[in-house]
Amino acid sequence: MEPVRESYQHLKQFTADASHELRSPIALIQTNVQVALDELKLTQPQEANVEHYQQQLKLIERLTQRLGKLVNDLLFLARQDSGISAYEFSSCPIDALLMEVVEEQRLLASSKNITLWLHLIDSLETQTNPELLDDWFTFMGNWEQLARLFTNLISNALRYTPENGKVKVELARLEVVNRSVLQVKIEDNGIGIPPEALPRLFDRFYRVDPARSHRSGNSFTQNTAGSGLGLPISKAILENHQGQIQIESILGKGTTVTVTLPIILGS
Repeated sequence: MEPVRESYQHLKQFTADASHELRSPIALIQTNVQVALDELKLTQPQEANVEHYQQQLKLIERLTQRLGKLVNDLLFLARQDSGISAYEFSSCPIDALLMEVVEEQRLLASSKNITLWLHLIDSLETQTNPELLDDWFTFMGNWEQLARLFTNLISNALRYTPENGKVKVELARLEVVNRSVLQVKIEDNGIGIPPEALPRLFDRFYRVDPARSHRSGNSFTQNTAGSGLGLPISKAILENHQGQIQIESILGKGTTVTVTLPIILGS
């Protein structure tokens, strides 16, 4: 009965955490709508402050987008837990995928003056097979889910890196224990993660305590805090692809995330 009891406790905790996360944006949306309606009752149409209502509507739009993302994340994890999630795998050039994701993240990087770049480690000198050269960074997987994985990880690095910082994305193909793997490293010189928080990073809804992350004027803020589902989703995607993820961090100096994807011969 112990595994059943433990599973039930996890389900209760997940339900409580999900309810808490959903309650906040819903309450804010309701409050803003009610305030806008009340103010309209007290003013004549010609006296209404158009700019004020535009700001309220923009806030409601951001909150509904946040709510929609949270619901999508919860749905993904629920399908993952139930075992009903099924994705078509096809040939994915990881170098092209990373180029696309990095390009999409450049807007966020430029807004903080962060240098973001992709480095492909070329190990082709000893290879003479043209077919192998063409597929050197190719992996059998689901493009959409892998793009989501690396978008999560790169956006995290940018979010927790201060202005004028650096984020480097590195892709290499390695031989590990007589098999070929693709290794993606995402390195930043951001605020880092406390050692005691590292074991819990993949717990759903877990977020690092802002007070413990405060060093040298850098801290987590309300704007940078996420839902705490990004890393659990990233781990689930990697499990679907038989991959692994490792996170190393030094508080105040930066974080390195290493993703390993096995290349299945003959794929």
